[in-house]
Amino acid sequence: MQITHDLAIGGLQRVVVNLCEHIDKNIFDVSVLCLRDLGEFAQEVTNLGLNVFHLPPKRNGTDYFGFVRVAKILKREKVDVIHTHNILPFTDGTIGGMIAGVRRIVHTDHARSFPDKKRYMFAEWLMSQFAYKVVGVSEHTTENLIRFEKISRRKTMTIVNGIDGSKYDIVIDKDRKRKELGLKETGPIIGACVRLTEQKGISYLLEAVKRVKPQFPDISVVIAGEGPLEKTLVQQGRDSGIDRDVFFIGPRLDVPEILKLLDIYVLPSIWEGLPMILLEAMAAECPIIASRVGGVPGIIQHGVNGSIVEPKDPEALAAEIIRVLKDRRLRDQYTSKGLRVFREKYTVEVMTRQYERLYLGLE
Repeated sequence: MQITHDLAIGGLQRVVVNLCEHIDKNIFDVSVLCLRDLGEFAQEVTNLGLNVFHLPPKRNGTDYFGFVRVAKILKREKVDVIHTHNILPFTDGTIGGMIAGVRRIVHTDHARSFPDKKRYMFAEWLMSQFAYKVVGVSEHTTENLIRFEKISRRKTMTIVNGIDGSKYDIVIDKDRKRKELGLKETGPIIGACVRLTEQKGISYLLEAVKRVKPQFPDISVVIAGEGPLEKTLVQQGRDSGIDRDVFFIGPRLDVPEILKLLDIYVLPSIWEGLPMILLEAMAAECPIIASRVGGVPGIIQHGVNGSIVEPKDPEALAAEIIRVLKDRRLRDQYTSKGLRVFREKYTVEVMTRQYERLYLGLE
């Protein structure tokens, strides 16, 4: 059983869906438990013929005994192995799993800014004592778990995220897609598909766009996603005089088509683990510019299969966007070499086989 906060649109949730879709059904009978909400991806899982269970949170206050409800489901479904994702599923899943007699607990940390709150780090250290393995999605994430949470190195390992590349190997009508999204009829298109949170650094992208616009006055900037900073970012666009150039299109299920439309995918994050969206961009043959944070330098080699800039530096980001937009040959190089790197290292098959070995206790 995969245990997660939800199956909303996001990189962590896409990992869960990918595991459900590609796991060996001759060996594993897989299901998902959502501890908060269901989310847009839930239908994908149920369409696979798999069960998705939901434990809605208490309406008032914190549910300090959520693990009891988790244990009841695990026992009823006769679950042998649980795979938890991030902190609440780790704590409630682990305690519930021990009550229910689950044989093996695997946990994945999908990266966050360290050091985290002390109570969270202590809770994860404590839960790690009962886990079979604690997985980081990049070497950077794994080292942070060892350094800040003092999780034993023998308990940790790295499994990089992987995606199904076939979903991005598509051909689209770009003029039709422009019109559908309400973009300008001509000019370059850059963008990002992210949660609108501080972590993703979209405010720095908007700052950069002000500097890019004088050289590319017909540029369109697509921001797909939702989050707590949405109103603030929309207002920033208005205040900067670029509101007619920036298109906030909300959460989308057509990300492969959007990536095929973009001339550059821009990820100006402040921190990251191993961002799934960069793998998606490479699979879709979309050139990438990203911040030098977390596991990003492990994916992108600057000047070879993408560009890397320092985080929180809109001037440097703008200069790189301009440079890459002006150099079609460089963009073609980024797409071809990015696709090669993806196929060698980041396919869903590679990721799933590694997790299957953990579920079976072979690592």
